[in-house]
Amino acid sequence: MKLLVVAALALALTGARADPATQTAIGLYSAGRYPEAAAALRKILVSNPGNAAACFYLAETLEHRSDEPSLRDATVLLERAVALAPGNEKFLAEYGGTCLVLADRDRSFTAAMRGRNAMTQAIALDPNDLDARTGLMRFYAQAPWPLGDSDLALAQAEAIGRRDPARGLRAFLRLDQIFEKHDDRPAARAACRAALRLDPSNPVATAGLARLRGP
Repeated sequence: MKLLVVAALALALTGARADPATQTAIGLYSAGRYPEAAAALRKILVSNPGNAAACFYLAETLEHRSDEPSLRDATVLLERAVALAPGNEKFLAEYGGTCLVLADRDRSFTAAMRGRNAMTQAIALDPNDLDARTGLMRFYAQAPWPLGDSDLALAQAEAIGRRDPARGLRAFLRLDQIFEKHDDRPAARAACRAALRLDPSNPVATAGLARLRGP
């Protein structure tokens, strides 16, 4: 019974239909029984290839293995889940995040574009998804030109800070680290100043601003 309750909650989050077989499979996933969950989900997809929730959770089980073939297979499954349920913000956000991981690993421009676009669509559907905003922020801060954009990274951190000041503070401090590493001193100063607006006595931001004085 506990597995079914967990599965029902997971299905509610993804907007999927709560058929019994899918509930049971997601319950196995939620309990950390990944091999059993994967076997159940593959069986579901053989008989019902249009089950978006099964695609999504099979991808999630594969991501727990962390090897490169599993990540690629997970990306394909997540893309399929998005195609089957294009209005599902959780599917889009997870697909976008996985694409960005793949882009970083393979230095793939195509995967980076797909990840960025999916994250942007997810945020449009749910502006309060701070995980998606954080992922997009890091992408803009770390991606090389022409994909990277420090102003867009700072804008995502601002949006995070308006919704959760403590998390926004952490976002700006993280941006300071990234920008300093990339020798983007103006952007690093902007991140420190934004952090101090949220926490005027923050020692890390204060030290960072002092360190960044000058051109």
